[in-house]
Amino acid sequence: MTYDEQKELETLRAFAAGQLTIPKVTAELGPMSLWSKDGFDAEILKAVEAEREACAKVCEEYDNGRHANAADLCADAIRARGKTQPQTQPQTQPQTQE
Repeated sequence: MTYDEQKELETLRAFAAGQLTIPKVTAELGPMSLWSKDGFDAEILKAVEAEREACAKVCEEYDNGRHANAADLCADAIRARGKTQPQTQPQTQPQTQE
């Protein structure tokens, strides 16, 4: 085990034994551990990007000569979705007056 793995193991054992609270585990393991919001968000973004790339590759593999341009356009469109900023607030429907 590396030092970080050992530290994580010891910290999680202390947490399981009731010796540490979640904020103390986060403080002990650092801001990019999965116990912190930043670390958790980073892992989610990494997984989303990997899935997006996998979907784009499916489009590229569909290239059979006849639909090559469409396959490339599909792959490019999927990859482009990762370059837009996610909306921070949900969109609401306009209210209509009765």
